[in-house]
Amino acid sequence: MQKQGVGIRQSVAPSTFFDVEDVHSFRTHVKKLRAFHHWLGKNKNFLSPSFKGIYRISGQLRDIQVLLQYMQEKDMRQPAFTAWLRDNAARLQQLWDDTYDPALIRRLQRALRNPSLKKPSRTRLRSFMNKSTDKVEAIVYLPAPADDDLHNIRKELKDMYFVYIWGKKNDCADEEDPTPGELKKLGELCGQFNDKSIALSLLAAYIQQETDPDARRQAENLQRQWEEEKAADRRQLLQILRDFVDSR
Repeated sequence: MQKQGVGIRQSVAPSTFFDVEDVHSFRTHVKKLRAFHHWLGKNKNFLSPSFKGIYRISGQLRDIQVLLQYMQEKDMRQPAFTAWLRDNAARLQQLWDDTYDPALIRRLQRALRNPSLKKPSRTRLRSFMNKSTDKVEAIVYLPAPADDDLHNIRKELKDMYFVYIWGKKNDCADEEDPTPGELKKLGELCGQFNDKSIALSLLAAYIQQETDPDARRQAENLQRQWEEEKAADRRQLLQILRDFVDSR
């Protein structure tokens, strides 16, 4: 866990923190910390409100960065929407500058000095995985899981993946065990669905304030396209997740 504290400090240290990879690294180290706290069964509120504040800002910035990358890769020509996204990214960068305090990272690192992870056993790792899989199952068999429910599944899968990789390094699983690969793939699929859901939220916010008729019409056409894609992705994702829990 101390390693993740160091990783957090290093990722926010560069003056170019707002680089896509720096923001991604910062959030990944925090997610690993969350996974190990989950493993330990400790209080989930181990992060201070102030730290959660900067983490939330980084998440909002990350959402916009991911969407801009996606639109660039797909050569999507939405100049007004793209400009709006860039303006919001700049606002979040300024908000980070106004909010961030290096003392937040130092306090977190001090809090991580003592906690240590005892070497896991195969039995405990299997128990952890079973409990987490039960949580996923409880969601995917709901009549109509909400987007937030599917986002929670992604968090659960991420925790399972990070803990399983660590367990595997401690000889708690066979080298050829495919579980980590399955968890990683499922987490990525959930992440892609979450990205589409967030993209639609950002697009809806933009449409609400856009006054130019042509720009608004373009955005509304894109909105219909993404909504259709999201509905298809949801059906496919739920079936894949159900297949996963049924195979456990």
